[in-house]
Amino acid sequence: TLSMAAANAVHWPERSWRLKYLSEAQYSLWESQGYLVIQDAVEKDKCVAAARAVKEFIGTDDDDPDSWYKNTLDIYADVEADGSKPVHGPCGMVQLFHHASFWSIRQSVRLHAIFSDLYGCHQLYVTTDRAHFKPPERAEHPKWSMPGDVHSGLHWDVRTDERHWPVPFGLQGVVYLEDTDAEQGPLHVVPGFHRQLQNWSKSQPADRSSRKPSADSLPLSAATAVAAPAGSLVVWHSALPHGPGRHVGTRPRVSFYVSYLPVDATAYVGVGRNATAPLNLADAGTIAFEEDPGQVSRLTRAERVDRWRLRLPLLAEDPREGELSRPPPGEEGAPPAALSALGRKLVGLDPWTNAQHSDDACEDDTEREAGQEGAE
Repeated sequence: TLSMAAANAVHWPERSWRLKYLSEAQYSLWESQGYLVIQDAVEKDKCVAAARAVKEFIGTDDDDPDSWYKNTLDIYADVEADGSKPVHGPCGMVQLFHHASFWSIRQSVRLHAIFSDLYGCHQLYVTTDRAHFKPPERAEHPKWSMPGDVHSGLHWDVRTDERHWPVPFGLQGVVYLEDTDAEQGPLHVVPGFHRQLQNWSKSQPADRSSRKPSADSLPLSAATAVAAPAGSLVVWHSALPHGPGRHVGTRPRVSFYVSYLPVDATAYVGVGRNATAPLNLADAGTIAFEEDPGQVSRLTRAERVDRWRLRLPLLAEDPREGELSRPPPGEEGAPPAALSALGRKLVGLDPWTNAQHSDDACEDDTEREAGQEGAE
């Protein structure tokens, strides 16, 4: 468990449940480091299908490196000539939120089991986040070496100033759709920072940024590059500073953001908050959370259902499918994704029936052993 000093800054529930998928060694690493890499969390064929959808959507070809760089508009500020929103740009983010291949991953029993072990509860919602495609830096494509302030250096997706302590127990995750090495500028995290935030913050100016540490106070070199093979899940506590590194490799980096959040947040918000307080940006579903978390609430169950039913993006400010320059590959005007029994609960259509961390959240022993053998 966290020390008292660390607990003042970061909320971390004391574990009282039996693990069903993760090993004790993995959970111990999770508590000490604040992040975890689980190899083989997603089947390779699902990763291949999702990566193919991403590349088709943004118009790239593995055998044509020039195609990797053709989308040069800023997805946040620019528009295409016809007034539509760009689907991809130098920050690497891909504005694809709903595709059958994505939902195949989101409804994974294995992923749900992993997050259930970390929360100690299987009653979870799944997020409707986007994908990422980042090619290597090249002198002949200078715009791709300037991803913008949002995607440079380290940041948090929660407020970390003392006025907003303790940082809630919210988890974030990314699945590597293809093998990703350190030279490709993968996710970087500062290991164990959930235990260091209080002391670090005391050494900073009172008016420090709550969401982005200065490069002097916390440089990217202080973070660990998380390299892992295709199918790996990287999950981290929102209190960990994180961000991408420089891509100096030879192949594009292709990944997909996915996370789960508890239906009942009472045990995870921390002292002084009610259960409607968002655990992080994804839980709020709006950028307004970044300005003043106290003025926004968690997405309701109905709002989460609408994310699936209306094929809406993660955040209210993100473009809808009809606003983008092209539709999802093979799914123009398509209905909501098909859902499994688990998927119906994860989007909020069907209620969960048991608040306990139960066996139905996990896979059989064979799957569990496979997950442990491939985990770091």
